[in-house]
Amino acid sequence: MTPRVVGFAGRGLVLAVALLLALVASGTAATAKKKSAAKKPAAVPESLQVLATVGKEPIRRVDVQRRIDVLPEQYRANYSTPEGRQQLLDRLIEERVWLQRAKQDGVPERPIVKQQIEQQSRDLVVRTYLNELMAEAPPVSDEQARSYYDEHLSEYKLPASITLRHIQLKKESDAKNVKNQAKTKDWTALAKKWSTDTLTKNTGGSLGTVTLEGHFAVLGTQPALAESAFTLGKGAVGGPWKTDRGWHVIQVDDKREESVREFDQVKQVITRQLGSKNSQDYYRLQLETARREVGVKPDSAAIRAWLSQKKTAREMFNEAQAAGPPEARIEAYRKLLVTYPTADVSPQAQFMIGFIYSEEIKDYDKAEAEFRMLIQRWPKAELAPSAQWMIEHMRTEEAPPFLDLSPDSTGAHNAASGAAAKGAKKP
Repeated sequence: MTPRVVGFAGRGLVLAVALLLALVASGTAATAKKKSAAKKPAAVPESLQVLATVGKEPIRRVDVQRRIDVLPEQYRANYSTPEGRQQLLDRLIEERVWLQRAKQDGVPERPIVKQQIEQQSRDLVVRTYLNELMAEAPPVSDEQARSYYDEHLSEYKLPASITLRHIQLKKESDAKNVKNQAKTKDWTALAKKWSTDTLTKNTGGSLGTVTLEGHFAVLGTQPALAESAFTLGKGAVGGPWKTDRGWHVIQVDDKREESVREFDQVKQVITRQLGSKNSQDYYRLQLETARREVGVKPDSAAIRAWLSQKKTAREMFNEAQAAGPPEARIEAYRKLLVTYPTADVSPQAQFMIGFIYSEEIKDYDKAEAEFRMLIQRWPKAELAPSAQWMIEHMRTEEAPPFLDLSPDSTGAHNAASGAAAKGAKKP
């Protein structure tokens, strides 16, 4: 009996081993299948496809599309073609290249750049908010426009006017003769034959439309002639009337009495005017409301002290440079010297007084007195040698070698404050 038991157990063992081997094989195949699947890359959405890489920064299709989307509608069509899209991509690459180089050079960290970025950021935020706020301003109604029109009718009056032609002649007798002929003959032909006004004789003597003020495009201001012409009716011939140009026979082509422009003709103009005023009023109202809600507490004493603070010596020197006429600049430089007698720009101010007297006003005695004052008060100043050179040479034709004597005095101002001492050492 034992061999049977052993045989049965052996067969079970064989089956178990076979089953184990089958499971292992199955697992190995599954693992291999997973590894194979893992090797296949996942599909990237078209919008995230990388078109180019600049350094380590990718430029994706979505980046280019965003640029297109923010463009005004009329410019988007420029990038609807392959050539246009390529051009935009090249521009983005160029931008990224320079942006990275600028960052490497520390440009974003420069104080002036930070200041400008902060300012632009503030401007954008405020502008965006105000645009949204002002969009809520109430529009001008037709009733408001009509009411304004009725209250300001005098602003829309059209003065009386006439459209006329003339024939200009040298002699009164010729003018009377032409007037008589005009009753039966063609006016245009008469003007071409008789008129001495070369500017209008070939156009039938047309003078256009004038008012009682008498501003003629061709004849200049002739109020007496216009007043006389206004006594005529439409189609009538009158004259002769004399002006500084000769004798005139007039024909009135059209005549319009004083009138008022219709409301519909001026409605848009009134609406724009009232809209601008309404916007200003609405803005002021919103500003006052916002100031109260935010809480603005000005310190009057601090503000007065700040407003009344004394200008610096450099500010006064710059103002003196830009003061205009020589006398005004001299006065401004003297004021600086009284206010700041020991400032670093005081010797320059003293020098410029002498220089203006010498080179612009040509008063060499006053110039010498000012230069000697500089040498006395600031003997070790950079400009002291320059002042001495001016004393010795300003009455000659020799130009100072240390100054750029441009036609205006600005070049001399700038040069005197910098290069004067160096040039003054020349023999």
